[in-house]
Amino acid sequence: MAHAPETLEHAHHIAHGGHEGGRLAMVVGITMATLGVLLAFASAKVGGERTELIQALVDQTFAHAQFQAQDVKHRVAVLSLQNLHAEAEVGRTNPKDMLQIVNSIERYEKEATAANTWVDAYDQLIKAFAESQEHYERAQLAAEFGIVIASIALLLKRKAPWIASLGLGGLAIVLLVMTYMETRHETHEAEEKIESSEHIYEAMREADKTTDVDHALVEDVKRSYGAGAPTPAPAAPAHGGSGD
Repeated sequence: MAHAPETLEHAHHIAHGGHEGGRLAMVVGITMATLGVLLAFASAKVGGERTELIQALVDQTFAHAQFQAQDVKHRVAVLSLQNLHAEAEVGRTNPKDMLQIVNSIERYEKEATAANTWVDAYDQLIKAFAESQEHYERAQLAAEFGIVIASIALLLKRKAPWIASLGLGGLAIVLLVMTYMETRHETHEAEEKIESSEHIYEAMREADKTTDVDHALVEDVKRSYGAGAPTPAPAAPAHGGSGD
């Protein structure tokens, strides 16, 4: 009977330890569930940023194709003007045709410059999506490590690993929030520049259309050289003098 108080005290410690262990298991489980949510959210953001990055690259490629088209037109028009100028003869070369080519050269040069500005506007957006994807991946990694350390805390029934997992969870939250705020600001600014430069290019293309002039040229060529065109008079034969 002398050992009864010691036995009761030992049983009390065991019961208290079991209670503490059950409480730790509960909070560690909640921590792991929260880290799992953070991991899923970070993974979704990584996939979303990657999709946006690919779309931005595709859109930039389209804008670059517009720049190349206008640049090629500009070079072709310059070559045409050079050839026409080299073969020009006073009284035979139509000055209106030369002026039309000059106007086309200036038009294509302005459109190429505007298209190039449109292409460059995508650089900030692409950079923002590339960096945000990397930062979201870091948050994802922090959440993954947090889950692993929380699992160790659950197995060992120790608070230290659990506290470390909480720290990693906090780090993941900070990375997610900071990345979202920074990316939101940068992408909004870049999208405004892209929209503005695209509008300038499209407005320039619409204003510089020469449809009426082109149709008039086609009709003039048809009248002069088409099926209903007047037959040119035959050239008079040359008369050579004879020395009779």
